[in-house]
Amino acid sequence: MNRVIIFLTVLLVLFSSPLFSDTQHVVAKGETLYSISRKYGITVNELCNKNNITQSQVLKVGQKLTIPSREVPDTETYIVVKGDTFYGVARRHNMTVEELLELNGLKSSSTLKIGQVLKVPASTTTIANAMVNSPSIEIADPRNYTGKKGDSSLLWPVKNPEVLYVSGKISGVQLSAKKNEAVCAIQAGTVMFSGLYRGFGKVVFVQSQSGFMYVYTGLSETSVSKGDYVSTGKQLGVVGVDSFTGKSQLIFMVFQDGKPIDPAKAPRG
Repeated sequence: MNRVIIFLTVLLVLFSSPLFSDTQHVVAKGETLYSISRKYGITVNELCNKNNITQSQVLKVGQKLTIPSREVPDTETYIVVKGDTFYGVARRHNMTVEELLELNGLKSSSTLKIGQVLKVPASTTTIANAMVNSPSIEIADPRNYTGKKGDSSLLWPVKNPEVLYVSGKISGVQLSAKKNEAVCAIQAGTVMFSGLYRGFGKVVFVQSQSGFMYVYTGLSETSVSKGDYVSTGKQLGVVGVDSFTGKSQLIFMVFQDGKPIDPAKAPRG
């Protein structure tokens, strides 16, 4: 479990800056308050308020403007209905009962009441809607594309992918995939984490008996839960659409003793 915490901490550090934090825009020739606000999906009033200027102000080439952010929610609310249990609610939202209780400041002795409001992790739909209503700020892709290609004939989480190595903050391989293609385990093991992880979509961590940690990221859906034992070829979820490229693909990483290794050299089958 400590290894999982380390890996999750590493991922959190990589994406610790908010996806939609304030950004700077340098005014170019011919730009107006209206054209800039349209570019970022905000109103002229929001732009002016953020920069303490009036709507009648004339912009100068080279002038720097701060574009206001809109936060993406980490949680959403769930209203308890008849027949609900802590276990049922937790499983429905890909979390443990302990995590659900902690998130809501409840004890194991607590009871649910119809109409009670609970906090749960934000769904993909909620996050997607927040993104649609957020400024269309260009976010730098944290991956460093080495240009090195891998052997697509090996057993990978998806069938016959184009394998492209990435390094730097994220070290592993980027695998192309078909739309809504199943993502399957390449090595048997125990699911140590399954759910939404900021910046990576939904992710699944599978630890093999030999201690290797297989990390499948960028899923739109997961079909396994924490604690499940999965065999080689077991479907873990469905591939999602990468937020940087707009293509169906996933990033696949393998760790040994807390350090990333070449996924092509990791044990399979």
